[in-house]
Amino acid sequence: MMPPPPNIVGRGLAPAAADSDMPPAPTCGINPPLVEAIGASAGYRGVKAVTDIDLRVADGERVSIIGPNGCGKTTLLKAICKLIPLMGGDVLIQGESVTTINRRKLANSISMMAQISEQWFDFTVLETVLMGRYSRRRGTLATDTSDDMRVVEDCLRTVGLLEQTHDSINWLSGGQRQRLMLARAFAQEPSVIVLDEPTNHLDLKHQAELFEYLQAWVSTPGRAVIQVMHDLALARMFSDRVVLMHNGALISDGPPDDVMAVPSLDDAFGFDIRHFMRESLKLWRDF
Repeated sequence: MMPPPPNIVGRGLAPAAADSDMPPAPTCGINPPLVEAIGASAGYRGVKAVTDIDLRVADGERVSIIGPNGCGKTTLLKAICKLIPLMGGDVLIQGESVTTINRRKLANSISMMAQISEQWFDFTVLETVLMGRYSRRRGTLATDTSDDMRVVEDCLRTVGLLEQTHDSINWLSGGQRQRLMLARAFAQEPSVIVLDEPTNHLDLKHQAELFEYLQAWVSTPGRAVIQVMHDLALARMFSDRVVLMHNGALISDGPPDDVMAVPSLDDAFGFDIRHFMRESLKLWRDF
């Protein structure tokens, strides 16, 4: 069973100074990284959307990828998860190339929680989370086991959807569906969870809870989280590292406060991010 989510205290709001736009690439200690991109390039219809990406994600890390729309964040996630083919370089999952790893082993190693769609089949909540157990079954025609049901029940309880077990997913709100997809990712029992804009459709309370669930999950050794984020305040509060992308390239990688302080942050987004965030904070201080 997953440990209960801890109470999380956010980081301070004053950014630390950065010595350069591109801090040295973090090391992963004596253990190999859970995910490693080595000069990875990927794209669509023969056109590269991300180019020569070098990225390492270590055991226990929560890495947020930030950048403006269209900079290649989602494309990078898809390449890491083998949803699109590489056009150069390589991606290693626990030391094995995605170009050679079989689908079952990949699914047991990494799970992607994508942006939710408005098109749904009439599955129940239980059936949807049980889909996360597929790669754990022995044989194509294997049925759900008592262990499968225990894992699914634990995951639904963790995200607060146990009472909706037998409801149709079409009855759920957008926020509930997002938590449902997180439960399915947990049920897969991967080493790495990859999330694309996980706070979409969530109110502020459930945004904070989602990151608490993830922090509790990643606290178990042998796990890591990679998440695409648009909310820079949340990225700063709930990340161990932040990766900044622009025009398909990785331009800064390091601790959140360091990356948020580099001039290239404003260049990437095309306006003064820190000024905007400080002015927003003043509105709350006036209450």
